[in-house]
Amino acid sequence: MRIDGAAPRGIIMESAHAQRRRLIVYVAGLSEPPHAAKDLFDKLRHEPGYGPDEAVYWQFPEPVTRLSRGSLTARCRDLADRIDAYWTGPRRTEEIVLIGHSIGGVMLRYAFLQALRGLDGPQSAWADAVSRIVLLAAPNRGVDLDRAPWPFRMLAKVLVPLLQTFTVLEMLCGSPFITNLRIQWLREIADLGDKAPTVVQVRARNDWAVNSEDSRDLETLPTGVQKLMPNATHADITCTRRKVREDYIGQRYDILRWAITEDVESTNPSPLPEHEATIKSVVFALHGIRSGNGEWPNELERKLHELESDVLVVTPSYGRLSAYNFALPFTRRRNLRWFADQYSYHLARHPGIPFHFVGHSNGTYLFGQSLKQIPALAFQNVFLAGSVLPREFDWVECADSGQVGSLVNVCASADKPVAWLCSALRGLGMRDVGVGGFTGFDSVPPGTLQVRYIKGGHGAALVAKRLPGVVGYVHDGEAPCEADHATPGKFFELMSRFAPVATWLAGGALIGLGWLSVAMLGPLVGLGIMAGMLAATYLALKVA
Repeated sequence: MRIDGAAPRGIIMESAHAQRRRLIVYVAGLSEPPHAAKDLFDKLRHEPGYGPDEAVYWQFPEPVTRLSRGSLTARCRDLADRIDAYWTGPRRTEEIVLIGHSIGGVMLRYAFLQALRGLDGPQSAWADAVSRIVLLAAPNRGVDLDRAPWPFRMLAKVLVPLLQTFTVLEMLCGSPFITNLRIQWLREIADLGDKAPTVVQVRARNDWAVNSEDSRDLETLPTGVQKLMPNATHADITCTRRKVREDYIGQRYDILRWAITEDVESTNPSPLPEHEATIKSVVFALHGIRSGNGEWPNELERKLHELESDVLVVTPSYGRLSAYNFALPFTRRRNLRWFADQYSYHLARHPGIPFHFVGHSNGTYLFGQSLKQIPALAFQNVFLAGSVLPREFDWVECADSGQVGSLVNVCASADKPVAWLCSALRGLGMRDVGVGGFTGFDSVPPGTLQVRYIKGGHGAALVAKRLPGVVGYVHDGEAPCEADHATPGKFFELMSRFAPVATWLAGGALIGLGWLSVAMLGPLVGLGIMAGMLAATYLALKVA
């Protein structure tokens, strides 16, 4: 496909390049054939202002494929650098129009932000020349596998854990790449205001991967536009040949021409429900192990609404998580993308207002790991109860980067899941969990309140009598006053410190007993005894 000019190279070099007002950059989608956009650009060359002597057409030669590996962020940085390199000398134009299909549209959004603000390197002057960004079926919220047709959905969910090195997996809903992009887009483009380029999202009617809500972060801003293309699918939205389904001949090209060349008016996203329309703050209340969202989060929501009606309390639940599930890294981390997507979803609906967080147990794990993976996340008042994060978690860095405003960490004197289980998991080399919710954190910003200790077990900080203090902190930032202090028992503290060693001793004892059973009672009986001991351990953790 020849996109960088219809005339031969020699004629291009001899043309009056001062007349060329536009550079058209195109980035293809994941499964798009190399020449899929040829017909569209052949037609565009006949439009005023887009002819061979008025515009330069360039297709990015290295789009992401199904088998691409490596970081999508690095590929977007490369795209930004390649656009900068192409936009030099005789190809330097007054105006740049970016057009991307599917993942190509998402890559162009990141490349533009990279050039505009220098997210991961130096800024580039070409960002100031961008007048329009046209997204064709771009999954701006990421790809939600739960929407896919069931055979594909089942296959994808089996393969995703096995294909972590493939670039395309960063396009999943709630991935750090997608979440960071959405948050930064809302902040940076909002700062530009009316000076931002026009951003047009053309959505296909028959597209399970993209719906109108996914592009709310575009339409919320003053230059965002969304348009529906009838009869089109995710794959053929760029196709303008006569064989495609249309309500009239040429309809698809008319819509694409409108999106690329004509003056467009910004559109508004669908109205928010009445109870969300006047929201002034958002509070995430995230439960931990051995609980769900029907317990303290609902009571917290009720008490917050007694103080103010214009607060949105988000009480999402990822289901009951046992100690056994928490102890396994892949199940512990399974909900990270889910939490990130919840954040970006509500930020797109309520940009520019403060977000707060109240978390318990595994909820604090999702919170802390998300802060590490997604630098753009930001919360004002943060309350942690029974935190399972490492004591060396660097809250100072989180505060310095604007991710956390104020912090309260409450530790309980008899918190076995934190003091014993997390300590034992550390002994097995799991450094993403720890005893910060029992010993306190080593690195905290000034003004942080660490309560060591309150009397009680894993959920003591969120019982009914203490919830009013949590509500007050979330509402006005006043740290709760705790009068009921306690001291952990010597045996309890000793068990916490000894847990890493005890884990290895227990594992060695299990192996030794198994070997003795096999040697003394025979392979069949010995293996049966070992299986029984493993089953007993599993059941103890599963019901814990």
